[in-house]
Amino acid sequence: MISVITCTTKYSAGSIQERNLAKTAGTEYEYIVIDGSNGISLAGAYNYGVSQAKGDLCVFIPDDVYFMKMNWGNILRSKFQDQSVGMIGVAGTQFLYKDKCSMTAAGRPFIKGRVVHHLENGDFFAVVYSQENGDFDVVACDGTFMAIPTELFQYVAFDDASFDGPYFFDLDMSMQMRKGRRVIVTTEIVVKRRSQMRFDKTWQHYGEIFLQKYAQELPASCTNQIPDPQNYLSSNCVDLKGKAPIETIC
Repeated sequence: MISVITCTTKYSAGSIQERNLAKTAGTEYEYIVIDGSNGISLAGAYNYGVSQAKGDLCVFIPDDVYFMKMNWGNILRSKFQDQSVGMIGVAGTQFLYKDKCSMTAAGRPFIKGRVVHHLENGDFFAVVYSQENGDFDVVACDGTFMAIPTELFQYVAFDDASFDGPYFFDLDMSMQMRKGRRVIVTTEIVVKRRSQMRFDKTWQHYGEIFLQKYAQELPASCTNQIPDPQNYLSSNCVDLKGKAPIETIC
């Protein structure tokens, strides 16, 4: 069974996300919703969710994420048959700088995967980190979607002391995981999110904490190439209006 864990301040039974999971998972799952109204951090909520999980796989998603393709649960199971894989995401990077906390700082071709955004104002677009389809080894993946075998939480945990806000718990978990297992990004699982990250002072604050915590391990890379800051290539933003179904599966 897959344990899908989220944290929200506005849960109601039969939510759109809950119905979306029921339609798209394609396999047995449980839906664990942590009440965030008491101010618990995402890292703290996810740790608590793991303690309640009955499944052999844990999937962590924000409360505004929805799956756009069917049968993602069985896709996950097939990929975790490779025992070297410890974590799967949908967007990530193959290179992290020592002095830049942004996951996308290395640019293309080091950033991999894609995330669709369907914002409240009606904007519908994909942030395409790479054009290629498939699975890619990365050093860190984005918290929009993270899947980890439950048994590995004997050895790792979300750092809710250092990352007690909404940012960098995902890169921190990636750095923990890559010490013993591979971290990969796949384009076979497609999700959309109803919000975008804010690169504000709070984000910068937790980014500095991340850089300090891993000062002895950065830069981190899983490729022989080294990014050239003078030739930085950003992700592409592709307008999906009229090109992909905008309705949420539920």
